[in-house]
Parts: sequence; structure tokens; C-alpha cells
Amino acid sequence: MIIEDQRELRPFGLWPDVPSAITGLGGTGGATDATYVFHSEYVTTRAGQVTFSGRFQDLRATKGKLRIRVRAMPYGSEASTTAKTTVLRLTDVAAQDGRWSVTLNARPGYYHAIMGRLVEDTDAAASSLSLDMDGWGDGSAHKAKMLDAKKTVFARGSAVGRGWWGKPSPVDEAGLISGEPATIADPASQMCTANQMEEPAYRAWLDRLGMGIHWHRKQWENIYILAVLEAQGMLRPGSRGLGFGCGAECLPSYFASRGCQILATDMPVGHQQLAGWLNTGQHSTAIEQLHWPSLCDAETHARNVSFRPVDMNAMPDDLRGFDFCWSACAFEHLGSIEAGLRFIHQAVDRLRPGGVAVHTTELNLSSDTATVDNESTVLFRRRDMERLALELTAAGHHVLPLKYDAGDRPLDLHIDVPPFAQTNHLKIALRQFVTTSFGIAVIRGPEVR
Repeated sequence: MIIEDQRELRPFGLWPDVPSAITGLGGTGGATDATYVFHSEYVTTRAGQVTFSGRFQDLRATKGKLRIRVRAMPYGSEASTTAKTTVLRLTDVAAQDGRWSVTLNARPGYYHAIMGRLVEDTDAAASSLSLDMDGWGDGSAHKAKMLDAKKTVFARGSAVGRGWWGKPSPVDEAGLISGEPATIADPASQMCTANQMEEPAYRAWLDRLGMGIHWHRKQWENIYILAVLEAQGMLRPGSRGLGFGCGAECLPSYFASRGCQILATDMPVGHQQLAGWLNTGQHSTAIEQLHWPSLCDAETHARNVSFRPVDMNAMPDDLRGFDFCWSACAFEHLGSIEAGLRFIHQAVDRLRPGGVAVHTTELNLSSDTATVDNESTVLFRRRDMERLALELTAAGHHVLPLKYDAGDRPLDLHIDVPPFAQTNHLKIALRQFVTTSFGIAVIRGPEVR
């Protein structure tokens, strides 16, 4: 496969809805600020000389000054500082065909963004603003941490998976670890890899869904969930399925086409975490938003799919007796690692004996100690997955074996850095960590202890 950079520096990436103080630019809603002109998202840059350049198309101005700042934010922080400042007369910029640039010496280990604010009133107007950057980062620092963790955290027989005295750890003794490669043909609890996406079984699922190959972990998550449920005999007429955080995903429509009775859920309107999902079209409020006509006709969908708002942190007690349940990268957004682990226990409790729970989430590939916790997105570690597996097993459930096969293809070693691409997106840089999608599958036991 060919890996090419497909990155774009979006001038209004941080606050896409906010109108710009230069007429004709920015968003059309949200809060207004009389001095705001633009603010890109934070992106990964190389260390050393980096040049941001921009062009205001069709700029017209007779007065006003623009202060441009390059903001720097360390990988492990959400606090930023100003790395470079310059002030431009908008009349001079207009005389240069709207073009300008800022150069700085960027420090390693930092994301950067560029922003502009007015210093004084202006009558400036433009038809568009484009930004470019000479100095994209390649994620080398993130990759180095991942490769080190691959040897120390995720290697077969590593010290992480064993007691300090060198004997098998509880997860080894419980038979919860498998050293076999992760496959879609025989799915277990596993992470996303390029090898799986090249399997005939993976391509067969794409054919069923009417999709082409898309080298993106979100596509893998859907295929993985389908593969687990098919292998466990859950995709049959009359089977009852419960989906969490469904957004606008294709799974409810596919399940309905197989004759399953589906209750799809999503975060209730008004929830404090909802704004980001609404802005990106990843939230649903009715079954119509879940309908994929290419997978299921309207009549079958209406007959087999229902919708209900559900807070995954406060699951209603009447949701019981389902044959299977699923979620695709949702439970890492519940506020903490503890909240996410608690959700998995509660989701399994919603199943009948022998029912199957399959969920995907974020797995930290850089460390088994340091991670992101108590934030809107958290990163689960190997230790968190193994603790969860042991707890579920102790409660009488069966966890499909944990496979730490991280893949060895070029795409498995490629780190997608902000701003994220629409392809080549299996491993990504999030703060100072590398993460990928990890799926865990659980069969509810006949008697819960």
C-alpha cells in the first residue's frame, strides 16, 4: 500500500463556527468576537525552521492591522504559549495580493497553531483565506515511543504480563492471553492491524456492506464488530441487539437486514458532552438518522430498528435480556477510565446468558503507566484491559482471548498526526501517546457471581 501525506491546514479549524472580523470569512454561527480573524487547529510540526504562509483571496482594506501569533502546545498539555508574533498592516497585505508568511524555529515535542486577531478597527473584506505550512512533522517522536512499548509492553512474554518473580501473571494463568496473530476470520479481543484489512474475510465483509477498502481504523471497528457477532451466531432473525453511542453508523441497518431486532441508543439531547458530536455529524436522535438505504429498505428498517436516548453513564435498569450489544469507540468518552470499565460490566449485565458484548475503544500503544484519564477522551492501557478481563472472568463470563498483535506492515508503523487524514489512519498521535482501536468481546456466563 502507498502511504502519502494528505494533510491540510484549515484556517478556521479550531473554531469553525465563529465569524471572522474580516468580512466574508469564518463561520456563520456561534459566539462573535470583534477582534477574531482566524485560528487553525493544532498540528504536528518538525523541530527547526517552520514557515506558515497564508493568502487572503480578493482582500480589500483601507485601514487596520492584523496581529498574527504562532501558538505552541506541548504534547502532554492542553495549555499553549505564543512562540512567534508579527503585526501586519492590512493595506500592505492587500498590496501583496493578500499574501503573508511567518517563520519560527519550532521546538521538538510541540504542536503548533497559527491565529490572527485585529489590532485596530478595519474595513477589510476577502472572499477566502488559505493557509499552508512548510514544516510538517512526521510523528517520529511518537513512533519511537510506540516501538519501545512494542518491545517492553506488548511483546509476548514481556515483564508487563508477568509477576516480578518471572512467573505467569493472573491473566496468563486464566488463559486470557493469546500469542496468535489477530484475524478477522477468527476474531478474539484484538487491535486494528493492516494484515486484517487485507484478509479475504475482511474483503468479504466489505462486499456485504457494499463498501470499498478504506485504510481507516473506524472501518475496521465496524468489520470487527460484525465478525465477532457472526462468529458467535448472533446475526440471525429475531436476535435482539442493543447498540450504544450509535451516531450515524451503518451497523443498525445491516443488523436489521439480517432480521435482528435492534434498539439503537445515543447520548440524550442536552448532555454536556454532546456539542462535539453534533458538530461532526456523529450523533443521532431518531431512527431515520440511522437508516442506510444501501443496506436495508425503509420498511424493514422501520420494522426492526427502534431508537432511545441513553446515557452510558446512567444506563436504565429496564434494558435487559438482549442477545448481543455493541459500541464503536464510545466508552472512552465517558469521562474516565473507571467510568469506561464500569460501563462494560453494566453492558454485559444487559445480556441474556450466552449473549455477546463486543466493544471497541482506544488502546495506548506508548505506555502501560502514563496515559490520558479524567478527560473527554481517555486512553486505556494494557493493564486496564487485563484488569477488566480478570473481573469479567471472576464474575462468571467468558472473555475472548486478548491478542496484542500490533501488526508489522508499513501502515502499522505509520503514525497519523494532527490534522488527521481520511486514510492511512490505523495508528494516531493523541497528545504524547500513540493509540489505535482495540476490540474486546465478552460472552455472558450462565450464572453470574
